[in-house]
Parts: sequence; C-alpha cells; structure tokens
Amino acid sequence: MTPTEWMIIGEIGLGSVAILPLLLQDWFSRKWLTKHQLPDFPEETSVPLPRMTVIICVRDEELVIEGKLTDLARKPYPRELLEVLVIDTGSSDQTMQIVEDWISNAPEFGPLVRLLSTTSVAGKSAAVNLGLAESHPDSEVVVLTDADSRLAANALERIGRWFLNPEIGAVCGQQQPIGENGKPLMGSSAYRSYYNRAREAESRLDSTPIFEGSLAAYSRSAINAGVVADSNADDSQLAVEARRQGLRAIHDPDLHFFEAVPISLSAIHSQRMRRAQGLVRHLWRNSDLMFSKKMGAPMRMTMRTLFYVHIKMPALVLGSLACGLGVLLSVVLNPQEWSFISVGFAALNLSLFLAILFPPFAVRVLGSESIRPMNALTSFTHSMAILVWVHLRIVLRFKSHIWRPIQEIRESINRFDQLQ
Repeated sequence: MTPTEWMIIGEIGLGSVAILPLLLQDWFSRKWLTKHQLPDFPEETSVPLPRMTVIICVRDEELVIEGKLTDLARKPYPRELLEVLVIDTGSSDQTMQIVEDWISNAPEFGPLVRLLSTTSVAGKSAAVNLGLAESHPDSEVVVLTDADSRLAANALERIGRWFLNPEIGAVCGQQQPIGENGKPLMGSSAYRSYYNRAREAESRLDSTPIFEGSLAAYSRSAINAGVVADSNADDSQLAVEARRQGLRAIHDPDLHFFEAVPISLSAIHSQRMRRAQGLVRHLWRNSDLMFSKKMGAPMRMTMRTLFYVHIKMPALVLGSLACGLGVLLSVVLNPQEWSFISVGFAALNLSLFLAILFPPFAVRVLGSESIRPMNALTSFTHSMAILVWVHLRIVLRFKSHIWRPIQEIRESINRFDQLQ
C-alpha cells in the first residue's frame, strides 16, 4: 500500500472512532424520548405559586432592555410574588437611564424592578452572584433571562408550577429562533434539533448538565454556592449545583423563549467560541461526576458522553484531519499516483480545510441546499475545530466571561418587539 492509502485508512479510522459514539448517543436519545417520561408537571392546583426573582444581567443593552421589561410586564404572575433585578455590568451607553425611565413610567410593574450594578466590567457570572445575594430573602425560585430574549406568554407561570414538584431543582426553556426580519423561523437546524433532542433525553433519564441561559430557573435553596465569577456557563453551573443537591435539572420542551440567531460569519463564530469555552470549562470542573456513585448510573453516563463529545472527540477529529492533510499534500505533490479514491478524498479534505480556515466558505458555499450532506459534515468539522481552539485558549488562560453584545442580534430582537 502507498503512503497515501495508509493516510486514507487513518483518516477514515480516526474519523469513525470519533463520530460513531456521537451517532450512538443520538440513537439512545431517540430511544429514551419514547421510553422515559419527564417528571410530573403540576397542572392547575390550589397550591399558591412560589415567590420568584427574575435576574437580567445587562451590558450596553440600550437597544433591547426596554422591550425586555415590557415583555416581562405582560407575563401573568402574581405581582406580590415577583421581583425583577436588572444588574448592570459596566454599560457605557444609556442602558441604566432607560431602565430608570421605564421604572418611573410603569406604575404597576415598575415598583417590582430594582436596578443594581457590579460597579465595573465584571461579566455576567459576577452579576449573577450579586443577584443571588440581593434577591428577596423569601424568594423560592430564581430565574435567569437575557435582555435579548423574549418569553412565551405562559413562561413565568409554567416555571412557577414546575417548582411545586419537590423533585425539581432547575428547569430551562427551549429556543424558538428569530430571523433577521424579527419573525420566528420555521423549523430548526440539524444542530439545534440534535441539541434539543439530547437535552430532553438527558432530562427524561435523570438530568441535563447543559442549560439554556436565556431562560433558566432554579430552586433558590439549591444554589447557595453561586457560580465561578471569572467563568461563563453560569446557567449550567447552577444546574449541576442543583443536581448535586439531589434535585432534578431538566430541559422543558414546552417552556419557550424567543431568541435571534446571528447572521454574519463573525457573529456566528464569536458566539460559538464563547459558549464552547464556557461549556468545556464547566465539564472539566465537574468531571468528578463521571465517577460519582451518589449521582447514579444515568447521570454518570450523561457526563461521560458529554465529556467524550466535547473534550476527547475533538482530539480524534484533529488526528483524522492531520491524516487528511497528508492525503491532500500527497495528491498535490505526487500526481503520478492519482486515483479516483485519492483525488476524491483530496477534494473532500480541501473543502473541510477551507471550512475550518475560512468560515465564509463553510456558510456561503457548503451551506447551500444543493449539497446538504456536505453541509452537515462541514458543520460538524467546524464545530470540532472550535473545540480544539477552545482547549488551546484554556491552556493559554484566555477568558471568555466578559463579552460585548452582538449588535445584529439586538437589532433582530428590536424588530421582533416592533411586530408585537
């Protein structure tokens, strides 16, 4: 066999070892969705709803914060059981002034809103800790929601009812994506469908350690430890803390929030990189759960699967790509050894490397409907490349807990508000 053929075998072998467990996980997720049920949801009862604190962490959100407060004010929930904390983390625009004006002009809901500040650019996690410390002493449920997300009409009531079930320690919602024009998008991407399926399956089996920070709620008594202030993924940190207290942390597919998806390549890349870094650090920090007898076999299995997908699998994909680069170079440098298979693999590898090195190629060219299978493969490879970069950033001690708002997302949500 020629060196090129050996490298093709290496590329296929490492790639298969990397991706087969992921496919197996998705198969199990589909099976669990039919075999297991979510915890019992308390329907309409005479039991009063719990006292609730809603925390909104903001930085330079002047375009969307008024719409956020207006959206919350429309949601039915007993006013005597509700408070809203808007926590500024170093805004340099008119965010704080807009909040103050809104409070003074909203006689019914305004008195429920308090404006706090971390006094410096400290990041969302530090703001979450401040919110926990400043929440009403009798508050039973803490809700985290972002300034650039909007909630379904029944969201607060549904959250409150979940916590009437003593099993529940944390619950998060499911994203309903908003397009650039401010209108809800029909259908979900392959990644988002896989993500929702995995989180719901984990929740049915036991709990999910990955949460949606745009709408996440927690039993106040289960999260006294707070979050690591210089790390993001605060939503998932609190979910795992609730699970460590012996409670369930679940993804509710019927608890919806609306959130705009980024359009530009730089925004997509920035958002994925930030979220991936927070998640990888979160999994490393809680790696002991992979071996915890106290957590039970289902939770150990979930943690091991997520650890494999986010930490081990990128290394295998990197090895496969190294073999692929060898195939590409061999074909370019040795045209006399060309064959249908070697040239085909070289063309495939060229597309993958262009997708990794030049995201516009991945999104604009390989993302077309005419080559949908290639789109899925490229999306997967690019996600793995982001995870490899994230590990490098962590080793080099780059932080990702402080970031600036993505302007195009705020503009899309602003259009959504105008359509309401």
